[in-house]
Amino acid sequence: MDSTLLPNVVAFLKTITPFSQLPDETLDSIASDADILFWGHRQNIELNDSAVRSLYILRSGVIEQRFPNGNLRARLGKNDLFGFNLVQDNYRIETIESCLVYKFNYDLLLAKLVHFESIANQLATTANHRLKSRVDSELTEAEQDVYFKTVKEVALCDVVMVAPSTSIQQVAQQIRDHQGSTCALILDERAIVGIVSQRNLSNRVVAEAVDVCGPIREVMTPDPYTLGQDELVLAAVNLMMKHNIQHVPIVDADSQIVGLVTPKQLIQKHGVQAIYLIEKIRNCESLNALTKLTSLRQSIFEAMVEAHMPAQMIGQVLTMIYDAFTSQLLKMAEQTFGKPACRYAWVVAGSHARAEVHLGSDQDNALVLEDGVTQANRLYFQHFAMFVCKGLAECGYTLCRGRFMAATPKWNQPLYIWQQYYRKWASNPEYDMLLNLNVFLEIRLIAGDEHLFDQLDQYRRQCVTRNPRLVSALVRNLLKERPPLGIFNNLVLQRDATDGKMLNIKKAAIGLLVDMARIYALSKGGEMRSTEERIQFAYDQRLINESSYQDLIGTYRYVTQLRYAHHLNNIREGKDISNSIYPERFGSFERQHLKDAFRIIGGYQDAVKMKFGS
Repeated sequence: MDSTLLPNVVAFLKTITPFSQLPDETLDSIASDADILFWGHRQNIELNDSAVRSLYILRSGVIEQRFPNGNLRARLGKNDLFGFNLVQDNYRIETIESCLVYKFNYDLLLAKLVHFESIANQLATTANHRLKSRVDSELTEAEQDVYFKTVKEVALCDVVMVAPSTSIQQVAQQIRDHQGSTCALILDERAIVGIVSQRNLSNRVVAEAVDVCGPIREVMTPDPYTLGQDELVLAAVNLMMKHNIQHVPIVDADSQIVGLVTPKQLIQKHGVQAIYLIEKIRNCESLNALTKLTSLRQSIFEAMVEAHMPAQMIGQVLTMIYDAFTSQLLKMAEQTFGKPACRYAWVVAGSHARAEVHLGSDQDNALVLEDGVTQANRLYFQHFAMFVCKGLAECGYTLCRGRFMAATPKWNQPLYIWQQYYRKWASNPEYDMLLNLNVFLEIRLIAGDEHLFDQLDQYRRQCVTRNPRLVSALVRNLLKERPPLGIFNNLVLQRDATDGKMLNIKKAAIGLLVDMARIYALSKGGEMRSTEERIQFAYDQRLINESSYQDLIGTYRYVTQLRYAHHLNNIREGKDISNSIYPERFGSFERQHLKDAFRIIGGYQDAVKMKFGS
């Protein structure tokens, strides 16, 4: 290359991620090896790089990449990178405008990046590797976060442990004399058989005038929930929230006690703000008090995104907070309207059921009532549901636009009606039937009668799993929306209210991945709810291979992380939370990642169609 052009090439590379992260001397060395190409308007370009791998950067102009069958692979513009692995990717190029292109010897380039591993990873030949490196590059700060630690690392090791025959009075004395202790574990031949807390002693002994000379087994909580020592702290938080418990014994592989985890300990010693918020929610006695905590929920979300916590973990923490608001409102509803005269189950659906909540998640919930419910009780539950749904809206969880809420009479029904719904939806999964089923394909119990919920959930599974007709309908529905294969020159973007060019990341990417994972799971009877678990299940069942697994899991993590980052920007700019992103605000490399993600999604839509038919 003409040495007089070197400064111009270097200056350009400084504007391109990830080259902008390199020191000047490395950039000079890379730029000196660049070939400068000019491609004319409407020219078909043959890139014969079978012997020498090359990386290309568009300095100006527009190109289209097309597969051998003529289908669009991607549309690229100024600052976009391509090449990487032309032989494997197998596409041809047509210029839409005249183009100025920089070409680099790929292997020589990697040799110059030998001391810059993170940058080299971002220029990897496979799209899933590039997306994974983009996600992983933001996790360094979060690796020390308490959520990533095992429960053994944070557990209290000095715990009161007694035999079942120990007297109630002796146990109470040991708890009193043991600094910082609020409970005792009851062990029989080193195996935990029960637990008793100070609150238990107050409610079950003092309040009931039980003889304190009796054995502790008479008032203990038998068979307490435990966690293995290698589980993450997040699992402990989930367990506490799901079962409303304050003490989680930690056991080793031989079921021997190694410690104890409590909410108070996590708050005081490890600063787990989500636990702090959940505890405050539980102590709220009015809707007004609850609504004042919504800003704290947003602050926790901001802290998690800024700390680069994995998107899956953010979704789980936000789900636990959502559960806490819902549970507390249900308690308030019972206090307001009185105890219900029949059994009920409050269930959530959609992203809330999958534990994939984001800051813009709305309400998808329902009430299942026991069969034989009277008209008077039906009226009670209408007021009950309206109270909870309106309360959630005031706490920042917007009402569902499609009215898929327990406050809507259609979704506030006895068990037998719900069973009829699922039977109709699953046997005739078309149009509105499929829309309704899509919302309630995943359900999860928040409060109420577990047996009632289990009856419905078991019937739901019978209807929707291993149902070829349903899978075929879901595939057809999946193919109605295709990811945009180019996000340049506004060709695939929608206009917003301000005439800006936006892209709905849920509709264009996240929703499609959720649907694909769901199809894989339902086809083989997978009962897990979360998208990542379903992708893992598809791999375990050999529905997809290792490469496909990496493609799908990496893409899902990337686009979900992108949505959370976008929501953080919404907050900082004082805007409403939305799924509408604006690609023109991205740098060229971020656009490249988006295009990688969209190509992967589009390719697997076609793979799902071929595998399951339509």
